Amino acid sequence: MIGLVSEIPSLGLIAAAIAAILAAVVVWVNGNYDSQNERLRKVENELTRLQSTAMTDSITKRITGEKPAPINTIRTPGGDLTGLNISDTSDLADPVTGLLGERYFVITLEARVAAARRHLRPLALILLEAVHDPTGTAPAIDATIAADVVRETLRDADTLCRLHNGRYAILLEDTPENGAIWTVERIRRRLGEQIDDVTVWAGIACYPANGFDGPEVLDQAREALDQASEWRQDRTEVADK
Repeated sequence: MIGLVSEIPSLGLIAAAIAAILAAVVVWVNGNYDSQNERLRKVENELTRLQSTAMTDSITKRITGEKPAPINTIRTPGGDLTGLNISDTSDLADPVTGLLGERYFVITLEARVAAARRHLRPLALILLEAVHDPTGTAPAIDATIAADVVRETLRDADTLCRLHNGRYAILLEDTPENGAIWTVERIRRRLGEQIDDVTVWAGIACYPANGFDGPEVLDQAREALDQASEWRQDRTEVADK
């Protein structure tokens, strides 16, 4: 019994030593884990930066004509354009409203869909048309006022373009179908406050719900707008694919 009692302090010292060693191991493992996480975050950030830079460089080269696109058919909201020369930058901006033009929209659509695919986020495309008279007999609405109203309704991250046929193309970042519908409604109310007797038609298509690439989403949005414009009053149609 006396010997057992005499060994207790020794056991306590051994237990304390083991506890200290375990604590040191835990601190080392946690520190190493945090260090690995930090390195992983840096690598991911660098990959994102490189991908973004590569995409920007690619679009810039196409816009400036450094690497002209093949002469083929490019699908746009206004119809198919055969032999569109990407190196011609004359209509990157709409001369009436100062908005980005149809050529910019053609170039950036696929890049935005690719970015949404890479980051696993939704992207909404709205094709919008505003008229005074659904029958087409009234004069066209003031494009400058309409452009200002739409632009003020959108977020900084969204893209607004005016197309050759007078329609508007809107790309909404990180936005699903219901968000696009609410955006159209806000635009419709604001247009009604600024312009008398205006009718607004809109077609909505989203990635990935309605298409997996730019042309497919575009075709779905254009078809939805065509369906909306068959009505004599305000109408928003969502692609049903």
